[in-house]
Amino acid sequence: MGKKKSVKYELRYEIASERNKIAGYTLIPKNNHSAEAQHMNEHEAFQAIQRHALKGESEEVNSLLLEFPESKREDLKNILIRSVATHGKTLEL
Repeated sequence: MGKKKSVKYELRYEIASERNKIAGYTLIPKNNHSAEAQHMNEHEAFQAIQRHALKGESEEVNSLLLEFPESKREDLKNILIRSVATHGKTLEL
């Protein structure tokens, strides 16, 4: 008996590169470079906040959190508190 070739998935690179919508296929979207720039800015700002949180500087953390959109602040606070707790410290925000 020979090996049976699986036909479950079919890769069609020529269609994906056209970036068109074709029924039955999921194509890679175009890059949005403005979103990438925003992500990098927020990433760097979060790293700065994290450094202050690990040092226990609550006032500095609260002032830097104001740079983020209001919708993200509560989640960031929870992330920082848990991150600091993994190092055996507490952070009051």
